[in-house]
Amino acid sequence: MSKPDLAIFDLDNTILNGDSDYSMINYLIDINLLGKNAKLKNEQFIQDYQRGQLDFNQYTNFALKPYIGMTQKEINEIIMPFVENIIEPMINIFALKLLHEHYEKEHKLLLASATNELIVKPIAKRLEIKNVIATKVEFKNNKCTGEFIPPSALGEGKLQLVKSWMKYKQRNSFSRVTFYSDSINDLPLLEAVEFPIAVNPDQTLEEIARDRGWKIITLPRI
Repeated sequence: MSKPDLAIFDLDNTILNGDSDYSMINYLIDINLLGKNAKLKNEQFIQDYQRGQLDFNQYTNFALKPYIGMTQKEINEIIMPFVENIIEPMINIFALKLLHEHYEKEHKLLLASATNELIVKPIAKRLEIKNVIATKVEFKNNKCTGEFIPPSALGEGKLQLVKSWMKYKQRNSFSRVTFYSDSINDLPLLEAVEFPIAVNPDQTLEEIARDRGWKIITLPRI
């Protein structure tokens, strides 16, 4: 068996103790950029995601609506306090330890999240991860349209975007690649890499991982 040299990390419920998209919606409610009725929709969407049944188009329209017509600078003024005050306490220190272990081995790191890039890129900067894949957000005339640029970084879309990134990096094989994820939504990429690792997996992913003999790790949440 070969030794890994590229480590791909999912973000939500893998590096974070929670879901950044879900938390962002609640934050937007708290700062009055979304109405209180959005809370119920947010709960429904997170349940769909956890079951691997999320309608991504519908969810993205919901999640990006508050930013329509905003410039990147205006969006950053919302996102940066969110990262500092909400995301920072969600970072799992045991996941950070895993990241640093790969750093020390001089492995290349890639953060790959279905969450939109408006949220993921600032978090990646905080984590000092230079390579990022996330759902791209459309801007026209320097203003957010509220739409995403296909493919989304969910499921098969994440696999497709990782393949495109690898091709750009002149890498043509998933050998020596490790992928850490908690979610059944990431099954396509987990099946593709040489070293799939289920991190605090949801029930469906845990069953598949055990059946296939994949490594399963539990990161304490404190």
